[in-house]
Amino acid sequence: MSTAPSLPYGPQTAAVRGFLVRLAGLGAADRAGVVARYEAMADTRAYEAADARLGEVIARSGREEARDALSGPLLQLVKRQGTSASAGADVELEPIAEPALAALLALMVRDLLDDATARLLTDAFSDTIPLG
Repeated sequence: MSTAPSLPYGPQTAAVRGFLVRLAGLGAADRAGVVARYEAMADTRAYEAADARLGEVIARSGREEARDALSGPLLQLVKRQGTSASAGADVELEPIAEPALAALLALMVRDLLDDATARLLTDAFSDTIPLG
């Protein structure tokens, strides 16, 4: 008897896991490129609207639990070396944390987002982790 595979990130679990694996393999130059692209667009009205739309879609879809499940794996990948995630300790995150979170959340609800919104939220990774 086989059991159904676990989908901790919802129906887009395979895409999210693939992104996490590729994120883990990015070198310093690729990470810096992602951060630079993200910083160039993060303060634009279009990006802010896409980010707001992302939040609405997550809430409306009921995928908050899947969103929360992303925090552990992402934290492991973006925590600065030498910082601890123990209770009460401040954890320093690498600059790639914010663009990675946006891209992961967009992937998590990719089936519910329009193409323009998904593209804006994942564009910082377009040169390093092509997302189709």
